[in-house]
Amino acid sequence: MHRQSRARLLAAAIAVSAIASSPATGFAQSVTGGSSGGVSGQGVSASTYGSGQQTNTPEGSSIGVAGGGDAVAVDGSASTRSDAKLNERRAMQRSVATAQDDDERARSRTRTVVREGEVRSRTVSRYKQQGEKPVREMTYSVTTPEGSTTRTK
Repeated sequence: MHRQSRARLLAAAIAVSAIASSPATGFAQSVTGGSSGGVSGQGVSASTYGSGQQTNTPEGSSIGVAGGGDAVAVDGSASTRSDAKLNERRAMQRSVATAQDDDERARSRTRTVVREGEVRSRTVSRYKQQGEKPVREMTYSVTTPEGSTTRTK
């Protein structure tokens, strides 16, 4: 008997607007960035993503984050979780997806922070099969008004 367990959290999106005390520059400036990743095996898979944005206009500024995940286990359990915290100066989002059965485990987590005109996001994914060494992947992204840098390990 095949039992499939699937957990999905498509998006947890939160945005906040605040009036900035900076002088008007006459044009809008926006910074958007994020990261995503995942792992899969024969019977399990897990993936997460996160993104953030900060926009500054002459009238004020706004920040927001979004993220979610997906987890699948053919014969086992799967779960996803996502939450966000924010105030006028900072927004933070975290998503975790896990899937496991008797022989395999997959986990992915993403954390995105928007603060001071910068978006930092990191996704770490890990797959482990019983009796084997774990496989780990990491993607780290920093986005500023000057550009974006992404590292993958």
